Amino acid sequence: MNNKYDELRFNASAGALLDQWAILRAPGSLCPAKQDFNPMTMGKYLPDVFMAEFVDEDHVIIRVAGSRTTDVTLHDTTGNNIMDNKAPGNRETLKHFYEKMRSGRYAGISENRLTNATRPSNAVALQLPLLDPEGRANFFVGVIKAVPIEVNTQNIVPRMKKTATIIRTSFTNLSVCQAPIELKIG
Repeated sequence: MNNKYDELRFNASAGALLDQWAILRAPGSLCPAKQDFNPMTMGKYLPDVFMAEFVDEDHVIIRVAGSRTTDVTLHDTTGNNIMDNKAPGNRETLKHFYEKMRSGRYAGISENRLTNATRPSNAVALQLPLLDPEGRANFFVGVIKAVPIEVNTQNIVPRMKKTATIIRTSFTNLSVCQAPIELKIG
């Protein structure tokens, strides 16, 4: 496959989530409905999955967090408000991130420096929009994984304070992407 979906497949969990999301997306629709997404279909990748709900611009609540998400966060984040991130600049970045995601047209990838990792690492998360019963993209399903920083770049990456700083966010326009031809869920 060589299409925009490939940009989102940073690991097997992200690929499996993207494939499941694409299967559920009805022709001509922006994104699948939350009610159609059954996390159990993620198979061996289920522990990497989390789901969040946009409540308002100050509250994006993690509703479910898989057991392996704690490998990245070091604690269960279920019930946490993503918008409570206190690092300078993060709140505005997150507001923009979720505003764009709520259009239902974009997949989002965020990358944060992990401040509590034993080895210098970044947390990379893919999030995909899901529609609420009123047809608004107010839910997001995602996966998060810790990605070690390459040894040759560790020295040029500044030491971060205890609050995780968002390094980058990126978006892929899903409304112009073609679905993958071959879909395999583990």
